[in-house]
Amino acid sequence: IGSIHERTGDILAYLFSWASTFIMKPSSIAVLTLTFSQYFLSGIMEGKLTFINNIVHLVHLECEPSEELIKMTTIFALLMIININSISVAAANRLNIIFVISKVLTILTVIIAGLIRIGKGHTQNLQNSFEGTTKNPLTVALALYSGLWAYDGWNCLNSVTEELKNPKRNLWLSIVLALPTVIVLYVLTNISYFTVMNTAELLNSKAVAVTWGESVLGPVVRVLPILISISALGSANASLFASARYCMVSAQYGYLPEVFACIHIRRLTPVPGVVLQGTIAIMFCLPSNIEDLINFFSFAAWIFYGLTFVATLCCKFTHKDAERVISVSV
Repeated sequence: IGSIHERTGDILAYLFSWASTFIMKPSSIAVLTLTFSQYFLSGIMEGKLTFINNIVHLVHLECEPSEELIKMTTIFALLMIININSISVAAANRLNIIFVISKVLTILTVIIAGLIRIGKGHTQNLQNSFEGTTKNPLTVALALYSGLWAYDGWNCLNSVTEELKNPKRNLWLSIVLALPTVIVLYVLTNISYFTVMNTAELLNSKAVAVTWGESVLGPVVRVLPILISISALGSANASLFASARYCMVSAQYGYLPEVFACIHIRRLTPVPGVVLQGTIAIMFCLPSNIEDLINFFSFAAWIFYGLTFVATLCCKFTHKDAERVISVSV
């Protein structure tokens, strides 16, 4: 927000603040918590956890989670992470670390199992990878939205630089090291999925990793949807952690009401920002599905990402002598 304000003035910074607060960040959190609910309920309702499955049959629940149950679980998850981020910064950070470890272990499990299947010759779905690809620009744009969505966490750390130790070094390292690592992990994960499913099966699956796990992992698949749901909830927690800081800074610049610049007097957490972002995310969850929310988020987000990229290039030439805390080669 500060860099947009300095480079382009109040108008774009104001628009970014409101778009971020009321569209981009809450819709991102909503997508992640909906993903959590779908995988978590998939693990329970389809009998992946025996002791919970007994309860499911006892109360005569259906084997497929209903839309209402998914939304209720999503709201409960959002209320939980709102509470955690309001109570303690340290607790939210510790939770993020636990979730990241769970996420990486889950992804590595999928990748290693997929590489083993490739070694055994299960490559039939990888032979004609681009068969049926469309050339329609609108369809390609929507596909890019969904693809780029997976990497959107790249900008979360930027919003909490005040809470980083040595941000000049650590922010640069986190971006340079994290993005290539995530790209490699995601590509290998998708290759692993295609050792089991073709394109149609992958698109029709409500929980891709569960469908994959049923064919590959055998009994181990019982814990896979739970691990994936934990991973999604961790991403939602990190996104809420960052978005609350966006609210706080926007209020400090006068783009939002002053109350959102406040922090808790003892816990030092931006409670008004946390509550605002969580509440809007709950509102987004009620009428929407994941695909619509991703497209809704991406349209707004990539407009501002593009403007920021252009502004950065312009500043390379128009502000050559400006002091730069963090600088990378372009």
